[in-house]
Amino acid sequence: MKISMNACPQAGVTLIELLIVVTIIGILLALSVPGYSNHMMRVNRGEAIRQLMQAAMCQERIRARHGSYDTGECITDTSQQYYRISYQPPDTRGLTYAVIATPVGAQLQEPCGKLILNQDGGKRIGSRDANATKCWNGR
Repeated sequence: MKISMNACPQAGVTLIELLIVVTIIGILLALSVPGYSNHMMRVNRGEAIRQLMQAAMCQERIRARHGSYDTGECITDTSQQYYRISYQPPDTRGLTYAVIATPVGAQLQEPCGKLILNQDGGKRIGSRDANATKCWNGR
């Protein structure tokens, strides 16, 4: 009785099949990672905008109580992993302020640069190449 070589089918994956799967995974990663990174930058920018708005509301409450702004108060979130929140020094009468979100760490790749909010609601950015409305998420 002769045993044929085809009697036992081979189980497993060929090298070509494995290379095809690895190539497909590589292509999917190459397409998805930049999109995810851009999404996370927008999310982090939105969080910085929220912190700027909170600081501005706090300054307005201080002005309503005392008649002038006090930039020594109102920045409560000290984690500041993606943006550093700070104030531009006020004028001598305490009638103006600007709160600034400066990108740090991975957020330095952010095309908008600094986000700046002043006492009259003026919104600016630190980059000349970006659109301020888009950077402020239309707010």
